[in-house]
Amino acid sequence: MRPVEDVRLFFALWPDDDVRLQIVENLRKLDLDRNKNRLVSNNNLHLTLHFVGNVSITKMKCLDWQARQVIAEKFDLSLDYSGYFKKPKVLWLGCRTVPRALIDLQQNLGREIAECEYTPEERPYSPHVTVARKIYHAPEPVEFAPISWQVDRFVMVESISDVAGVRYEVVKSYSFQ
Repeated sequence: MRPVEDVRLFFALWPDDDVRLQIVENLRKLDLDRNKNRLVSNNNLHLTLHFVGNVSITKMKCLDWQARQVIAEKFDLSLDYSGYFKKPKVLWLGCRTVPRALIDLQQNLGREIAECEYTPEERPYSPHVTVARKIYHAPEPVEFAPISWQVDRFVMVESISDVAGVRYEVVKSYSFQ
């Protein structure tokens, strides 16, 4: 059992049920060996903005306060192609054209939460929704209808490990203006 004072956090875009359903429907078009690959649970689908890691409750409160300072505008995101990261062996869905509002949100949030002794990653931001893990061979690209996602908030999520695996719970939600 994890200590109550220690939480594993990240900030993300959290899809609504319609977007989740569209993602799952498109996964059926991919030639994946369901016995060898591990699909991400529908309830865990998200697009990470910043992975924070293990923090104290005090630091979590700081992160929440700083996240509330972020000013962002609503935007449309189109998940319109699949990709594969070889080293972590994951399949993902992404957008050919990344909205400027998404880049601004990710950068502004990073600047704000840096006030809580968080160091944003230095590598370029690559927005994607991980949909499957343990993919040992890159699947052939499959055409699918773009998934339209109207983004009007971001969330703070806690990653909880238990006997059934990892589950994600939204801790806080931050609506755009």
